[in-house]
Amino acid sequence: MRLLHTKSHELFEASDVPIPFPSYAILSHTWISSKDEITYQDMKRRTGDIKNNVYKQKGWSKLKDYCDRAFKDGWDWAWMDTCCIDKTNPADTQEAINAMFRWYQNAGVCYAHLSDVDFSMSSQILSLPEDTGLDSSMNSLRTAAKNEFIGAKWFTRGWTLQELLAPHYLIFVDREWRHMGTRESWAPEIEKASNIEARHLNAFNPTEFASCSTAMRFSWASGRETTVEEDESYSLLGLFGISLPLIYGEGGRQAFNRLQRQLIHVYHDDSVFAWKSSQPDPKPGVGILARSVKDFWDASKVTAGQYGNAYSMTNRGLEITPKYWRQRSNPEGVIVRLNCRIGSASDAEDKETGIHLTHDAVADVYYRTRIHELCMGQLDLADWYEERRREPLFIRADNYLEPATSSATFVIEYPKQIQIVATYVATFGQSSINRGIQPFGNLMDGPVANGFKTTQLSIEPKSVVFLNIELEEAGTKLQLDVIISLTESCFPYVGTLRRDALPWQRLGDPMNDSVGNAMYNALASHIHRTRPSDSTYPPHEEGQGFKRATCH
Repeated sequence: MRLLHTKSHELFEASDVPIPFPSYAILSHTWISSKDEITYQDMKRRTGDIKNNVYKQKGWSKLKDYCDRAFKDGWDWAWMDTCCIDKTNPADTQEAINAMFRWYQNAGVCYAHLSDVDFSMSSQILSLPEDTGLDSSMNSLRTAAKNEFIGAKWFTRGWTLQELLAPHYLIFVDREWRHMGTRESWAPEIEKASNIEARHLNAFNPTEFASCSTAMRFSWASGRETTVEEDESYSLLGLFGISLPLIYGEGGRQAFNRLQRQLIHVYHDDSVFAWKSSQPDPKPGVGILARSVKDFWDASKVTAGQYGNAYSMTNRGLEITPKYWRQRSNPEGVIVRLNCRIGSASDAEDKETGIHLTHDAVADVYYRTRIHELCMGQLDLADWYEERRREPLFIRADNYLEPATSSATFVIEYPKQIQIVATYVATFGQSSINRGIQPFGNLMDGPVANGFKTTQLSIEPKSVVFLNIELEEAGTKLQLDVIISLTESCFPYVGTLRRDALPWQRLGDPMNDSVGNAMYNALASHIHRTRPSDSTYPPHEEGQGFKRATCH
């Protein structure tokens, strides 16, 4: 850990810092710009400019004023991220970011510099001397300055969140480095600016979740921004006492994915799953992991339960053994109870939390639905029943599915002896409820060439299509159904079914025969919800296996 000498403004390498390691001040601030801040390379290459005080960059004025403030307050040593970290060295950056919370925690004092707050303006309004300091007892001055304080840019940046919580002693200073008061003296204003209650400001423990859940911490960060998208996650490592390899370039979503997986691996707090979108489901196939810390925008009142569900991350997704309810009208839909609550035990509005899931029969995993909802509320027991079997559920971890926004087009090539005599389709919405068998009109016949016909089919995702075909050969007429089941990601499964094979000989005409209609709908629902294999559907006879097909 490198340190600045506050009197000389010189940078000392870790090996040159006195032993035992001295007490030091530390700075929390918002960057001016990358070109204006003083870097580690500047400090090493421009030692003459430092001694002669000829720096023209705005960042030098900040560094000098910071050191002068600390020196005036009795601190010989100080740390500042812009110049004490060699950001051209990945190993140095990795070490610094993973140790950042601890460095702020171990500092003798932290100065939080509010560069857009001018304390002198409030002093002038009240006709006070310009060198007046803000004492916690000066309520009139606090009232005049509080709106400016709450609106400070410092409260909108990602890195300053851990810098607010980690230090044992934090002092706010204004643009001109005048004392404005301690973190505790500004607790009501801090809560308005950051949604963090006063009880967390001076007793925050990264590894204690009973009073401060994972979801609550993420909610504090949900309204903050970082210049580099991966830093949205890396700036939160200290809030949980964990370390991660830094992979700049992986993208913000992947970085947050890794952070959540590490929390699942290390801790046991169901609230990591207690996120919700501000909008209804944008698309199906949403996994159990949040896409961004911003998905925790409404989780500031989520508290951790005493005992979490048993869960672990596997190659199939999250394996969890929860208490859950199944929907009677849609057996593929379930509600899983999370062992966390909205509110506190003494809160009259305290509610259990749960998430809606739907089963993906093809992948045999569940995924989240109704992602704009979180609280279970009162279940309608006429439509929901509790599953007594406590079997593990597998929930998709990530949003692997990128469903098609329109129909998929397939080309079928077949001998000219075959006739397509009827076509039907059953389409399933996001709720996996069959909309009912209908005539299928999206067939486009192509030319006959070399004894083969071609037909194009335009099929919506999550549909089951029946092609009734006839083949006359050697005086024998065969009737078959070609069945195409299209997943929500437009992957096709194709199978054939002889119409005179038991037990399906009674399919009939689905449009004019009630029995035939019921049979088609039941068969379509079975195919849609069942993972295709040789042994599941149709009956295990030659030529009847329902298998994956090559899509042309």
